[in-house]
Amino acid sequence: MKLKAFIFSALALLMLSGCKDPESKANGKKADPAFMFWCFRKEIVSAAYHIPDMKTPAEASYIQNRLKSIPGYEGSTYDLSTQTMTIRYQSSTIRKMNFEEAIALAGFAVNHRPANPHTKIPAGVK
Repeated sequence: MKLKAFIFSALALLMLSGCKDPESKANGKKADPAFMFWCFRKEIVSAAYHIPDMKTPAEASYIQNRLKSIPGYEGSTYDLSTQTMTIRYQSSTIRKMNFEEAIALAGFAVNHRPANPHTKIPAGVK
């Protein structure tokens, strides 16, 4: 009988536990969270990428235009003084490393990943 009570309590504890996002609860926002391993995670996340060769607005908008075609891309902002780009994306559709690869394939080094040497950046961008 003690074993049944123990199993029941363990299952009840497991069902009641979970990851909660206090930020969403405090803001009253209910974004579409993704369920993963008994946890809800944010669907729209952001990550910062350091792009040392991004020095002009033309280069930043060139990179942004290349990223727009990626499924799961939500938007991005850039800061030329720190040479960073913050990208918002759907975490259930794409991962951070995919954007690193896309930026490298666009011809720019990113987060210690070298640029693709075979990419031709259009005139007027660099």
